[in-house]
Amino acid sequence: MSLANQFTSLEWIEATRDAALQLWRTSVLSMSESIPAAPKQICEPHRRGLRQLVDEMPTKPAPNQLDQRKAKTSEILKSYGAQMGTFIDSQEREAKAVLTSVAQITETLSGLDQRYAVRLQGITKKLRLLATCSDLTEMRSRLNTEVTQLEKCVEEQQRDTRSAVSRLSEDINTSELRRQRGIPGPGSEHASDSLLALDRAISGWDHYCLVRYDFKDRNGNAPDPGAWKTQEAGLQEALPERVGHPVRVVVPKSGTLLAAVQCQLLEYASQAESMERSLTQASGLACKSRVVEPLRGEAMREAMARLEKAG
Repeated sequence: MSLANQFTSLEWIEATRDAALQLWRTSVLSMSESIPAAPKQICEPHRRGLRQLVDEMPTKPAPNQLDQRKAKTSEILKSYGAQMGTFIDSQEREAKAVLTSVAQITETLSGLDQRYAVRLQGITKKLRLLATCSDLTEMRSRLNTEVTQLEKCVEEQQRDTRSAVSRLSEDINTSELRRQRGIPGPGSEHASDSLLALDRAISGWDHYCLVRYDFKDRNGNAPDPGAWKTQEAGLQEALPERVGHPVRVVVPKSGTLLAAVQCQLLEYASQAESMERSLTQASGLACKSRVVEPLRGEAMREAMARLEKAG
């Protein structure tokens, strides 16, 4: 093959590669734009994660970089699908629960109407009989009695109706609270901002273990957010020096540090207790930790799920 033909072949290969990369970028951005706006706690981190994959893709990526982006894309999409599936299931359950509550309250109100209708009919009959009474003194006495019964009946009906409506309102508010708690927020382990940030921070590490550090005050409660902010940065800086290995840290919520440590689980486990003591002394808060090591081929989100279950 002549030199000119070789250059032509190289140019064609580069053009094909560039076209394929552009197609990939366009496809991923289209997927990102196709993610709905709500629920924001689920959709926004995944949309941002897809866009960042595109932004961080080199112009001329190496094969291993292509493999990493492929794996990351698959992980983000799987996480999004899993979270949305869970969210939709929870929404369906809550909708059914609210409908059940409405049906129960409707039945209750219907029963109240029937019960009070019978009572009101009885009072009405007595009032009609009074019209035939010729003794005005007796009529006045019996009328006072029936009016008192009528007022009592109306008051009880209003009270029972308010109570039933209040129960329905409480059920709806409880359902809304459960729904909100069911939506993953910034501290959620599955593809949240924190987890995506940590995953990107250790890109290229061939092994690591995940460690969660939880800090409690003397009463066993999570530290005050304001006080925690003053210690957060110092603790993050202290970790690499105290562990003795490269560390990447994120803070999913007040009182919690989530770290990826570039060492094997057994190597870290040998100093886990001393690390807890050291961080307790440094922070003035009681520090407890748990650690897992990702299994072969296991994504970080799956290892994180195991970490959350570790007692």
